[in-house]
Amino acid sequence: MTPITLPDFTPGRPAAQVDAALRQALAACDRARECAVLWFAEVQRRRLYRDLGYPSLETYATGELGFSQNRYWQFKRLADDLDRLPALKEAVESGDLGWTKAQQVARVATPETQHQWVAKAVTTGRRELEQAVRQLRRRKSNNKSAIAPAPQLPMLDTPTAPTAPPPSTITLRADAIQLARFEALLEKAHKLGLVPGGADRLDAVLAGLEALVTAASPSTATGPAAQIIIHQCPDCHEAAAITQRGELPLAPAQVEALACDAHIRQPGQANRAAIPPKTRATVLARDRHRCATPGCGATRFLEVHHVTPRARGGTNRPDNLVTLCGRCHRFAHELAPAQVGEGMRRGDVG
Repeated sequence: MTPITLPDFTPGRPAAQVDAALRQALAACDRARECAVLWFAEVQRRRLYRDLGYPSLETYATGELGFSQNRYWQFKRLADDLDRLPALKEAVESGDLGWTKAQQVARVATPETQHQWVAKAVTTGRRELEQAVRQLRRRKSNNKSAIAPAPQLPMLDTPTAPTAPPPSTITLRADAIQLARFEALLEKAHKLGLVPGGADRLDAVLAGLEALVTAASPSTATGPAAQIIIHQCPDCHEAAAITQRGELPLAPAQVEALACDAHIRQPGQANRAAIPPKTRATVLARDRHRCATPGCGATRFLEVHHVTPRARGGTNRPDNLVTLCGRCHRFAHELAPAQVGEGMRRGDVG
């Protein structure tokens, strides 16, 4: 990118000079935004937020960069557009296309038409490009039929570590109205902060089901809305979740996270909690029943994590315990022990 120099502010200058300086400053703002989105897209594409100690892009953006939810989703959409349209990304990186025009192109271009739209944006003025985009969007809107065939609605799987077992796929089908309602409710839930940071669509569906169960059964408010059963081999320590599809293997990080905060049943022995219920309740209350990962703050699927693992001398004292959501808890166990400790200290959650 060609560097742009900001003009020094000097009051009392003639109108023409003030106008030129203002235009130069605005151009620098646009260029800085282009640069920031490109770097943000790089963090997303390579999942660098994990190397920086965050389980998701959203928790990194809100916890480390100080983004608001609106700013995060704005950057996320722009980063997705650059990933979806490599020709557009190349034009932005080279400086051939300004960010205002690039945003217009992203609204209508497809992988098949991106080269034509980029060429048009480079050779036409901003207002002419905006008019062409509006016309195309209007034509598409008018051509939509009132009843559309039922599309397949994929559910995004939770990102897994390279060593994790292959994820299971849940597929839902929706007609046009159901799909539109799903997308509108999901967007509204994100805007209202009802969906945890970094949550995907499956997390949102699970949270909604949990809310329904909790509302219908108030006794679940002090514990999990539903219990899952895990079988672990006492010899090899491999574990699997019991489902209607059979026993599905778990990743090592999942097993370690579950061992932090579970009820353990062994043949011939009384059931025991990994963390005494009174201690667990104390920790949840101290952390205000929210995930303590910076930028997350989830209030559902909460678990209690040992900052110093018990295998390394950690105890069940409250000062060694912290509230995490299931996603952040698993991520903590995927990190090296030194990184986990440092991440907890950085977030002041220990």
